[in-house]
Amino acid sequence: MKKLRYSLPRKSLITIYKAFLRPLIDYGDIIYDQPQNVSFCEKLESVQYKVALAITGAIQGTARKKIYEELGFESLKSRRWYKRLSCMFNIMNDKAPNYLKNLIPKVNQSTRLRNNRIPTFHCRTECFKNSFFPSTMNDWFKLDPTIRDSESIAIFKKRLLSFIRPIQSNVDNIFDPIGLKFLTRLRLGFSHLNDHRFRHNLHKSLMSLQFRG
Repeated sequence: MKKLRYSLPRKSLITIYKAFLRPLIDYGDIIYDQPQNVSFCEKLESVQYKVALAITGAIQGTARKKIYEELGFESLKSRRWYKRLSCMFNIMNDKAPNYLKNLIPKVNQSTRLRNNRIPTFHCRTECFKNSFFPSTMNDWFKLDPTIRDSESIAIFKKRLLSFIRPIQSNVDNIFDPIGLKFLTRLRLGFSHLNDHRFRHNLHKSLMSLQFRG
């Protein structure tokens, strides 16, 4: 990605990442998205962060939130939340195999009166409590009913993404890799300016090494 940065515009680099690299990270993510896998998920997040650095030319240590906002990237954690709920939408609307919906507890009359038709999983262990169905069902019923009752999966996904995906910064189709790199560093508040060096407590000689990238 670093080499391609000088040959392709930013829009193309983002497309390459989303089409060829991110699907590898996404594979099976709704299964391993559990608290006990936090360190593994952080390693994956660092991969996307490094891709973001390569695309923008930003300096290592730039705030992850800022660089994601620059590129319009949602965090992988938010993305897993979005994908789990999208899967649940298909299950609840009979757009997935029946054996998946059959795993959801039936709502009996007494339960229906007590908690407004919310299926309850009896979780004896933390491991099961954090597994796909109990945790995702909990998140599902936290959604606004207007989102849960979306007319289609496309509309449902669009509404969820509006919460987690920042609006990509406009670079006006500029294809000047060197100039855009320095412009991005200025916008992210981590550049060669003395003020930025002072705020990040970086010595001038150390910064000169960082800026060679």
